[in-house]
Amino acid sequence: MSVCCSMFDLSRTKSCLYVLPIDLSGCNLWVIKRQRETCHKLCMNIQSPRSGRRGSFHLWLKSLRSGRIFYRSSGPSGGLSGGGGSTSGGHGGSAGSAGGQGGSHPLLVFWMRYNQLLESRPLLTKSLTSLIGFILGDILAQKFLSSDGILHLDRLLRMALFGFLIHGPTGHIFYTRLDKAIPGTEAWKVACKVAIDQVLWAPIFAFIFFGFLAVLERQSLQQFKAKLSQDWKTAIFASWKVWPLAHAINFRFIPSNQRLLYINAVQIFYNVFLSIIGNKRTPVTRVSK
Repeated sequence: MSVCCSMFDLSRTKSCLYVLPIDLSGCNLWVIKRQRETCHKLCMNIQSPRSGRRGSFHLWLKSLRSGRIFYRSSGPSGGLSGGGGSTSGGHGGSAGSAGGQGGSHPLLVFWMRYNQLLESRPLLTKSLTSLIGFILGDILAQKFLSSDGILHLDRLLRMALFGFLIHGPTGHIFYTRLDKAIPGTEAWKVACKVAIDQVLWAPIFAFIFFGFLAVLERQSLQQFKAKLSQDWKTAIFASWKVWPLAHAINFRFIPSNQRLLYINAVQIFYNVFLSIIGNKRTPVTRVSK
């Protein structure tokens, strides 16, 4: 028994379906789905009823754009289990299921769920990602680099709020619009994005960062100006030492909807610097009249 469907023109349709010949003795089903600029390959390997494992199948998802493989397999009970997957040749092959009939691997389940949330609720998901990144960065700074080594919860709360309320939403808006304005991953486009990010966005980001902390700490205008005078340029120069290379990798290889996840992974360590410089006390010189 075999079934075959013709291939639709990918350039004219948002989605299409392609089924290779199916053989019940060991069939391989390939589905190619394209939506907007993202193209994925869904591969299903269905076991033969004669194999004694009725209703069992193997399922994995491979991104045709990045080559990453998301693998899931099912046992006879219909419950999903997972592991690493790979494909070879014109047909699919699967390997590394987590016990065959066991539960899904927690990291794979988390990653698939995270990508689902990026599609359904991108702003909230990226805000929570930044929240975690700034919390981890501040904890590292307080526990290992501060003089007393004590975890100050008020300072941790300020950094967490900045990540959730400011860094996540502004990063989502800025990088989404930047990718729409300059689509593609050619070298000159990557260079333009890096230049815009560091020449335009980095100074604005530093100003917003110090301003947000000043509001939460109830600093006076004079204290805020002194803070900018002392640390604003330092923050920008530090950004220029870290982010040009990091963003070159970001704009060249990372999918648009996962940019903020990559940025926060790098920024966990950069946030250590931001936490230290942002919470450093600035002496204010009062001029007597």
